[in-house]
Amino acid sequence: MKNGTIPRVTGIPGWDSIEKLPLDIRPWKEFPLSMEVFAQVCHDNRALHVRLAACEQDPLARFSGDTDMVCLDSCLEFFFSPLADGRYFNFEFNPKGTLYLGFGTDRNLSIRQLVKDYRQFFSVKPFASGSFWGVEFAVPVSFITLYCPGFSLEKGRTITANFYKCGDETKTPHYLVWNHVDTEKPDYHRPEFFGQLVLR
Repeated sequence: MKNGTIPRVTGIPGWDSIEKLPLDIRPWKEFPLSMEVFAQVCHDNRALHVRLAACEQDPLARFSGDTDMVCLDSCLEFFFSPLADGRYFNFEFNPKGTLYLGFGTDRNLSIRQLVKDYRQFFSVKPFASGSFWGVEFAVPVSFITLYCPGFSLEKGRTITANFYKCGDETKTPHYLVWNHVDTEKPDYHRPEFFGQLVLR
């Protein structure tokens, strides 16, 4: 199991100084495509701030609707369990910044969450630079505590999480992860394989 930290920042995150967590594991050998993908995460006591980026040629970006399955496009994802109790959020974004958001305990019990004006609420900022594309966003503590009362961004708290890259219907389907997923077929909804992130 991989471990990481979530440093505390003040003001706008300075991403150049925040550790990059590489998504360099390909659990399913029938999908051999590899690319540079990384995640960064920090907090400011009010929200988790996340930056996901991938070096991908011609990323697929079709979907823009509130109920679209963005995992079929080129997609970057952050799954995390605030209380490390198996209940988790799944934040999934395509290059347009279109969000699929769920909350639950596994694939079958994950319930779609529709947040009004989510781009503003989560401060969603898609970006593209050269061959890289990605997204920055923030998850307010006030949102997390609606589902997980008692959660706070206190120093020393451990959350469990995984970061993913996929593209189910891209020219070359691919699946890359931060923490290894030990399943026969691609399945990201497996909190038992999440790694640990410790708040600093």
